[in-house]
Amino acid sequence: MHIIITGVHMEITESIRGYALDKMKMVGKYVSHGDTSAKLSLELAKTTNHHQHGDVFQAEAQLHIKGKEITLRTTQDDLYKSIDILKDMLVREVTQHKDKEHSVMRRSAHKVKNLFKRLM
Repeated sequence: MHIIITGVHMEITESIRGYALDKMKMVGKYVSHGDTSAKLSLELAKTTNHHQHGDVFQAEAQLHIKGKEITLRTTQDDLYKSIDILKDMLVREVTQHKDKEHSVMRRSAHKVKNLFKRLM
């Protein structure tokens, strides 16, 4: 899976990039191994400078996998917390998509099996 990390209104340091890459590689475990076109674009942003109670960070991910495009966004007061929450959201969405794909295939196979039973 190809991962692209960009920063908006902030500089992405090596520690932030390394942390984000480690977390997003975990999402790659749930993506089909045969899908070579899988691409994850992660955008980390500091939303505005005018908040009274500290900084507000936003993490947005766009995941392109075979058969689906997933876009998720979260806003938190800590950048690392927003990356963690976004990773959990991505894992949930990818597993739901994978389960749905698997169940559709099983249903189709079951229908074909019943058709052959009726023919014999």
